[in-house]
Amino acid sequence: MSSIVPGPQKKIGEEIDAARSGAKPLSAGDLNASAPRVEELTGLDDWPETLRAAVEAEYARAAALDSNRRRTADSSVSELVACLDTLLDEITDHLQAAKPRLFGKATPVEPSPEVAAHLGIPPDDLTPPPHRTAVRTLKQLRTQLKDLEAAPDHSRLTRLTTFIIRLAVVLDAAPDTASTLAPIALSRYSQGLPDPQWTATFPEKLSTWQNTRRTLTNL
Repeated sequence: MSSIVPGPQKKIGEEIDAARSGAKPLSAGDLNASAPRVEELTGLDDWPETLRAAVEAEYARAAALDSNRRRTADSSVSELVACLDTLLDEITDHLQAAKPRLFGKATPVEPSPEVAAHLGIPPDDLTPPPHRTAVRTLKQLRTQLKDLEAAPDHSRLTRLTTFIIRLAVVLDAAPDTASTLAPIALSRYSQGLPDPQWTATFPEKLSTWQNTRRTLTNL
C-alpha cells in the first residue's frame, strides 16, 4: 500500500509548482529538506515563465554554494543550463526579429543611456557592433554552457548566468531599445570587461533585476 505522505521528489515538485503559481514563495529548504533556511524568493509572479525558471534554478545553486553543499550545487547545474539555454533561444529570436530594423534600411531605435546603464554599458560605449558579432557571441555562450555542464566551474557559471538573466530581464522590460543595446552587451561580455554584478550576492542581484524590470517597464 502506498503512503499518503508525498515522497521527497514529489514534495519538491509540489513546492516548485506552488511557487510558480504564486501560491507560495520558494525557499532553499523546499528544494532540499536539509538545507538551511535563506531569504525566500518572492516578487516573480508576473515574470515570464522561462525567465522565472532560470532565476529559480540560479537561486537553488546559489543557496547550495552559500551553505557549502558543493555536490548539491553541482547537481543543480544541468537544470540551470537548460533554463539558460532556453533564454538564449529567446534572446537569439528577439535579435533576429529586430535585425531588419537594426541593421536594414529602417532607422534603428536610438540607444538609451538609461537602459544601457541597466546592462552595465557606459554612456561612451553605445555604438553597436555588426549583427554577425552578436550572433557569434551567442553561439559561444551556448558552447560555454555545455562545457560548464560537463565540468562545473561555479565562478564562471555565476558570471555567465548573471549576464544572461540580466540581458533577458532588460529585453523583456524594454524590448525595442534593448534590441539595439544587446549586441553591445554581448560584445562587452565576450571581451571579459569587468561587471560589478558578478561579485554581488544572489539577493543583491535579484533585487537589482526586480528594480530594473520595474523601472524599465514603467518608462
